[in-house]
Amino acid sequence: MERRDFLRSGMRGLIIAGLTAISGVFVYRNYTTEETCEFTTPCQDCKSLKSCQKPEGLKYKRDQKASNNQ
Repeated sequence: MERRDFLRSGMRGLIIAGLTAISGVFVYRNYTTEETCEFTTPCQDCKSLKSCQKPEGLKYKRDQKASNNQ
């Protein structure tokens, strides 16, 4: 094996390892089940409030319904 082939093979291996690691990070991020909101004013300006199943969203919807019925 020549030096050039060795370097080329090593670089390919590093690129494949890097792409695999980055893909793993993205897949892991999609499968985490953390139930927290990222907004500073939760629920008030949320666009997905109608379909929200998080505890904060359910409480906000219940409170809004109660205040509208009064």
